[in-house]
Amino acid sequence: MYPMRREEGRFNVSECPNCKEKLIGDVDRGEIFCPKCGFVLHDQAIDQSAEWKSADYEERMKRSRVGLPSTNTLHDFGLTTDISSDLRDSHGKYLDPYNRQTAQRMKKWQRRIRTSSSGERSLSIALGKITEAADVLGLPSSVIEEASHIFRKSAKAAVSKSKSISGMAAASIYLACRRSNVNRSLKEISKAAGIQSRAAAKYYRLLINQVEHNYIPPPSVQKYISKLVNKEKINPRVERLALDLAEKANESEISSGKTPAGLAAAYVYIASVLAGEHIPQREIAEFAEVTEVTVRNRCREILEKFVIRQRLRVAPEALT
Repeated sequence: MYPMRREEGRFNVSECPNCKEKLIGDVDRGEIFCPKCGFVLHDQAIDQSAEWKSADYEERMKRSRVGLPSTNTLHDFGLTTDISSDLRDSHGKYLDPYNRQTAQRMKKWQRRIRTSSSGERSLSIALGKITEAADVLGLPSSVIEEASHIFRKSAKAAVSKSKSISGMAAASIYLACRRSNVNRSLKEISKAAGIQSRAAAKYYRLLINQVEHNYIPPPSVQKYISKLVNKEKINPRVERLALDLAEKANESEISSGKTPAGLAAAYVYIASVLAGEHIPQREIAEFAEVTEVTVRNRCREILEKFVIRQRLRVAPEALT
């Protein structure tokens, strides 16, 4: 059984005309009917799925007779064909030397035709750099698609013209991460793209001013705390305490205008002291990608504005 959906350009088959209940389909019988009143809307429904079955992804890809879906990560959206390197005919036999040379020449020219113009070549190189940097960072495919879409918009608006391809690729990835609420710093992305963070920041401001036009807030302090704890492999008890401190101080004026990474490092350091975990400020500042001075200043501001009280739990047998 499967629920029916509304299809654009056709009549509505998602509801029963009698009781307004959602219709379902029976694949074995080819019927579309109402599970409440039993009204049969269609008794010869066509199964749109494949006629074969597969046990895993690899088997499904082998049996599939169509190509991959369109994607923004390729300059031609992945819609063009590619000549195989097997050099076999339709019967699976190897080609003779003459036809093999012909196939190799066709493959070479087909590869050249895919990027015939300079714009297509630069777009192909830029999307390739976005994919490479995203693979180094371990970003999901949705972020890669978003970054490729952002770069396409900048190329269409002639913003990326005569600009550094690596810089625009890093800026597109950073903007896509902030859109998708994925916590990756500009330093991490710049390092993966092989450029300086100052250059990536310049191109990011260019995208914000001429492509995006909307301010995208950075990740919250809580996300920075979780990221810092995971990178440094700190005790989860410290993370819970730091998150509690950040939640209590979130609405105050201490969090306005401050870098989330610096505040997260300060909360983690204070929580580590309260939990009895001796973690130097230098290590926390290094993993948070801030300076020790920033951590000390944020800690001093927090301790000046708040009074932190800690309850000690004593075991009953310790009192005897």
